[in-house]
Amino acid sequence: MERTRKGLPGFRLGIATAMLLASTALAMPLTAPAAAAQETAGTGSFAIPAQPLSAALVRFGQASGLQIFFDERVVAGHRSPGVSGSMTAEAALARLLAGTGLGYRFNNPRTVSILAQTPAAPAAAEPGSILLDTVVIQGEGMGSWDVPPAYAGGQVASGGALGILGNTGVMDTPFNQTSYTSKLIQDQQAATVADVLDNEPSVRRATPAYGSAENVKIRGFDMNVGEAAINGLYGLAPLSGSLPVEFVERVEVLKGPNALLSGITPSGQVGGGINLVMKRAGDEPLARLTMGLDSDSSLRAHVDVGRRFGAQRQWGLRVNGSYRSGETFIDGQSRKVPVGAVGLDYRGGRFRASLDAYHLQEKTEGGIAFYASPAAGLTEMPAAPSGNTNIYPGIRSDYTTQGAVLQAELDIADGVTAYSRLGVQRFRQSGFFGGIAIALAQNGDTAVNVTDWPYESDGSSAEVGVRGAFSTGGVEHRFAVSAVRQNRELASSVTFARNPTNIYDPLPITLWPDPAGAPLKTAESTMTSLAFVDTMSLFDDRALLTLGIRHQKVRSDSYDTATGLVASSYDSSAWTPMVGLVVKPSEHLSFYGNYIEGLSPGTIVDAAYQNAGQVFAPYKTRQVEIGAKLETGGFINTVSLFQVEKPGTLVDYATAPLPTLRENGEQRNRGIEWAIMGEIAPELRALGGVSYTQARLTRTQDGAHDGNHAPGAAPLAVNLGLEWDTPWVQGLTLSGRLIHTSSQYVDNANAIRIPDWTRVDLGMRYETVLGGRKVSVNGGVKNLFDQSYWAGANASNVVALGAPRTFQLSASVDF
Repeated sequence: MERTRKGLPGFRLGIATAMLLASTALAMPLTAPAAAAQETAGTGSFAIPAQPLSAALVRFGQASGLQIFFDERVVAGHRSPGVSGSMTAEAALARLLAGTGLGYRFNNPRTVSILAQTPAAPAAAEPGSILLDTVVIQGEGMGSWDVPPAYAGGQVASGGALGILGNTGVMDTPFNQTSYTSKLIQDQQAATVADVLDNEPSVRRATPAYGSAENVKIRGFDMNVGEAAINGLYGLAPLSGSLPVEFVERVEVLKGPNALLSGITPSGQVGGGINLVMKRAGDEPLARLTMGLDSDSSLRAHVDVGRRFGAQRQWGLRVNGSYRSGETFIDGQSRKVPVGAVGLDYRGGRFRASLDAYHLQEKTEGGIAFYASPAAGLTEMPAAPSGNTNIYPGIRSDYTTQGAVLQAELDIADGVTAYSRLGVQRFRQSGFFGGIAIALAQNGDTAVNVTDWPYESDGSSAEVGVRGAFSTGGVEHRFAVSAVRQNRELASSVTFARNPTNIYDPLPITLWPDPAGAPLKTAESTMTSLAFVDTMSLFDDRALLTLGIRHQKVRSDSYDTATGLVASSYDSSAWTPMVGLVVKPSEHLSFYGNYIEGLSPGTIVDAAYQNAGQVFAPYKTRQVEIGAKLETGGFINTVSLFQVEKPGTLVDYATAPLPTLRENGEQRNRGIEWAIMGEIAPELRALGGVSYTQARLTRTQDGAHDGNHAPGAAPLAVNLGLEWDTPWVQGLTLSGRLIHTSSQYVDNANAIRIPDWTRVDLGMRYETVLGGRKVSVNGGVKNLFDQSYWAGANASNVVALGAPRTFQLSASVDF
């Protein structure tokens, strides 16, 4: 049977929009710098305390209304003496930079670049030139093109992308969001997105490392990391396997539903949102080689090169290539993970564009990490075996993903920007995959499904929109209009066999030749939406009120693989509103609140269930949240209280030969989160927090489980990470992280639960200069005391095994 492809309509839409923006930009001259002094001569009041220079520049941008361009590496390690009093913006900036040895240049009346040294003759710049650097800060919200600058300490950013709202500063955001930087990724030797999320108290792993997927819990709700957005677009990440981070500049984590901000995720997960920002060339040339060794004998190499070209360095090229190969901590397992990514960008005066593309593959042989589902009637979870345990010896699998994102922005008028972005993705899966260890008994006896599961996905995502600003009386408005379209086609076929085994003494498993032929089309979904949002600034920016609405339309079809005909379908739509409020009694204190909804498409049940092909109607998730953020000299505390109500699905394991997925009930999660980030002192940094969640099943089948704890939602989660620059050895940094998770129920009846666990990680980093080149050596150990533990459970009553003690060592050199 011939498989049909309707093409990628979003691709044509995005290309057409990008060409329109490009042609308009080419017809417009670049804005030449004016006599900046004439427009900066007016005085203003400044009250910026002494603090790390990067944080001081953020405050200056907010107070002055200017855009400040700088490279994070240029300002790193510098402290500003601060500035206080009434003076011109230029005089205030000069005082902020006093004693740092850095200089500045006005590129035009509203933008300033921070330079590595004071230019001898600033006037010597080419007429009409505009210098554009890596980072942008704006007084009226952050620039939408470049990533917000790193916050004090460099581990997290001072803001992040909020979908249709664009980049927003931490203190101006009516949500709880954390943006992890590439510096943290390198310093912690993180290999995947899940490794980065180990810093989050509101996030817990729901699948084991080196498994067939990376699933997490955000605020107690399941999320597949494959649902992450890339450069703001959903549907571009790998659907299975792990998601490497070598090509990632930021990992942005938003807690809670967010349909208004970015639309529906491909499968409608609502606990939170993850956005990955791909790397682009900075203003300073970069050529970095990193070599590393992980337990047991997994070697890795990573090359990161970035350059800017052109008379005004308007063209940028960033290339990342990495390769991991060798044995992992799972007995008998080996992995090969080649990753390649390229980012090309153009930064003109009024027009900006970029093209980012990546290719990654994950090839595993000899085994895979496992999940377990306890047997019916079990009242105590069997003790966790060692994290090295391999109950799938001989399994082999291969995941391959290619993706690309094209973006363009055009300033069509003062304060008004049109933008467009388009992404495409191609995912292929082949080989054998380990399923769930079924009916796990107290003595460790169980049965495992070995599945031959070829799987294909082809998708596209596109967005076009306009952002702008205007005034009505004494109220400043920042508005945005956005139209989004996602399309995805899926094809798969499944063959499986069940093998008896024991988690403490694994038995051999039976494999067979791969089936011939390509998988057949099983599903297609198209999701379109139109959104409008307006942020009103009141009382001299002391209050920010955001109102928004999105109309989301969902169409999905499932196909009979025997006939190729549509077996079931739906076509439905819904309105998802949002209200957000930020009140700032001072620049360093914010109170916020939000009401926002998440919309999930009606699930087309996959072939792993008895009722495969059944379609559930779309459903809404509702969140109410209030919180406060306090900044004290480069350190931020955030306290949030939230309630999320979500209709849910449950798995009925009483059916045979496969379980049945049922739409059955509602789950309500209430909680409080305390998050910390930044510098406690110039040589001491802290990151983490505490989360307490009360997750309840509030409406269940016949009321059988009403009031019970939701499975897999740990009430208490603690993450505390510290970094200390030692005073006795220049360049030596010691780090430690404690992760604690309380006990949690595995089943809806609350008959069984996994015990609490605590993990300790340690690290060391030494940075120096050898032969004029920056050199960094990193060493670390995770799970220092080699605890064997069940790491977490998901809503389907499946438990994941925690990783054993692992060692990491790497060295990097900048050429």
